This record gives sequence, C-alpha cells and structure tokens, in this order.
Amino acid sequence: MARAGGKDRGLFQKNGVWWVRWTCSYGHEHRERGGSKSVARQLYQQRKTAVRYDNFCLSAARAKVQRDRLQTFNSMAERYMEWAVEHCPRSLRFYRTIVRQVTAEFGARPMGEITTQDVEKYLKSRLEGGSKPATVNRSRAVLSHMFTMASKWGLVEHNPVSDTEARKENNIAPRPLTEEEERRVFAIMPQSRREIAVFAINTGMRLGELRAQRWSDVDMDAGVLTVTLPKSGKHEVIPLNSAALSVLASAERSSELVFPHIPRSMSTVFVRYVKLAGLEGITFHCLRDTFISRLAVSASPATMMALARHRNFRTTQRYLKLDDNHLRQAVESIVSAQNGAPIGTLSGTEVLEAV
Repeated sequence: MARAGGKDRGLFQKNGVWWVRWTCSYGHEHRERGGSKSVARQLYQQRKTAVRYDNFCLSAARAKVQRDRLQTFNSMAERYMEWAVEHCPRSLRFYRTIVRQVTAEFGARPMGEITTQDVEKYLKSRLEGGSKPATVNRSRAVLSHMFTMASKWGLVEHNPVSDTEARKENNIAPRPLTEEEERRVFAIMPQSRREIAVFAINTGMRLGELRAQRWSDVDMDAGVLTVTLPKSGKHEVIPLNSAALSVLASAERSSELVFPHIPRSMSTVFVRYVKLAGLEGITFHCLRDTFISRLAVSASPATMMALARHRNFRTTQRYLKLDDNHLRQAVESIVSAQNGAPIGTLSGTEVLEAV
C-alpha cells in the first residue's frame, strides 16, 4: 500500500531497480531485488504474509536450501547405517545389501532433488533387470525408511517413496519334498552336507540362519535353540526334535558356529545334488517348506505359525490343505462324546469330559 505522498511502504529504488525491505519476526532486516515496481510491491506483500503466518525468515530459508544442496544421498546413507548398527544389529547384513544397492543409484545426488519419478524409475529398472517383485518391495521399504529417518533428522521435508506403490508379489506355492524325494537327495549327499540338510528339514531354519547359528545360543539340556540371527530380527526360540538333537550331539565344537563349514554356494551345491538324484524344481528353501508342511499333519494352524516363525497367518495358510477327510473328521469330533470320548478341539486346546 502506498504511503501518503505516493511512496510505497518497504519499497525503494536503486540504480533503476526496485527492491523490498522488510523485517522478520526474529528482528532480522531483509532486502530482496524485485525488479519492476509492481513485482516488488507483490513480493513485499507475500513476505509480510509469510512472516505473519509462518514466521518466515529469508536467512533461515536460504540456509536450508544450502544444506539441502550439500546433503547428498551418500552422506545420509552413512548416517542411516550408523543408526542401523545401533538399532538393528541382527539385520545389518540385510540393511547393508539394500543400502549399497540404492546408494549405487542415488549416491551423489542431493537428497532434496530426488523425486517420486526418480524412485519409480529406479524400481522399474530393478524389475526390468530381473529382480523379483518381492525383492524390489524390500528395497522400496528400506529406501522409504531412509527418507523417513532423514525427515526426522531435518534433512528433507518430503519422502518421495511414499507416493510410489508396492509391486504385486507373485507368491510361489510351497514346494515340500516327499519322503521318497528326501531319501533320494539325502542318499547322494556327503555326510557333512547331509547333516546340514537334516537339521534344516527338522527345524525349518533358513540357510542364512543356519550359517550364523552359534553354539552359545543352543541349550542341549532344554532341547531348544535361540536363533542367533533370525530374519525377523526378533527373539525366536525353536524346540528341537530328536533328529535335530542327534545332529548337534554328533557335531564337533571346533568353532563358535554350529555349522562353520557351510559353503557360500550351498544353494547351488544343493541344487546340484537334486539334479544328480534325477529331480527338478527343488531348492534348499524347500527343506523349510517340507518342515512346515509336515507340521500340518498333527499341529494346529496356530502351532504351525509359531514353529514356522511367520509374522502373519496369511503366510501359514499357504501350507494348509483341507480336503474332505479333514472336514469330515472335524465335524465328526463334535459327536465323539456319544462313544465316551472326551470333547475337545482338534487344535489341542481345552478338553472337556463328557457329562
């Protein structure tokens, strides 16, 4: 608004160019080039509004732009891994792998310049490069969490990953071994490799968990094992059956690791044994599928979920197969009391005597 006499408040002219002069709520006096008088007048009103409602300070805004320009993805990734070492020590291998992958893509770029389109392009390139949807989703989740933490640390204002969508995962059906397939594969494996496979098929442990398992987390007297490096990163305890205990009882304790000689190429080596046995489509992970599927014969779904260490029941459901015999046995159990049998649930919960 022009003052009496025709002069506009906060505007002044220098060398034919109009400038604005205003004071923020912190008491700092700011000067900005406007150009023409009409542009300067509009800029002055914008700044006064920003100061009134947002406590705007030009010095702070410029400092933030400079910080964003200097804060690269590389430097944020280093800080994120420091956080992971402190808060997620059991999952460091997982975090390091993914952080290394995303840093190869975004490393030298300023954090504030990475857009949703950039992230979407990266995820698409991973799929086109042969990565499975589940793998891409894991990378997306970690990348999103990196930006979330960066926001908490004041390094960025927006998480560009939040506006992308997770890929639809093609859940491959479990592939348990039949007893005949188990005999054929195990028969041609050398003793040292067969013991690892026997332990896996009787505990449901993943290959990475077996490789990291320490004797200090095994209680032979109690017949239980605490997973040293579980996939979930949580405290997980597995009861050991007689077959698993037999493997441990005959194992040497020459290392802090239970299985110190598992080759890095164990997955490939196992598939080679499968082919030598004249079979196809069986991987080391199928041993875990076999463990969970065989539980379905006598264990309740809740027990299966606990022993499989699944985090949601939908995963466990993939191993459940209900045929007509299962359903008929279930309804027949209701009238079992007519023959003097105790009434109870097939899941092994509370049993009531017939009255």
